[in-house]
Amino acid sequence: MKMITAIVNKEDAKSVTRALIEEGFSITRLSTTGGFLRAGNVTVLIGVEDDKLEHCLEIIGSMVEWQR
Repeated sequence: MKMITAIVNKEDAKSVTRALIEEGFSITRLSTTGGFLRAGNVTVLIGVEDDKLEHCLEIIGSMVEWQR
């Protein structure tokens, strides 16, 4: 089992959490603040079985706009 800690922009948080729940993942959602200009974020904690890790990461990746 793995623990994923995903810090998601608050604008993306609703779609990310909804998608994870619809796929059967149990999550804990924490409102957080930090980063540049104290932007609002959501920290999502997800306990994932090893065989479902990649699927979970794909869901998160498809729902957020990556900033590099």
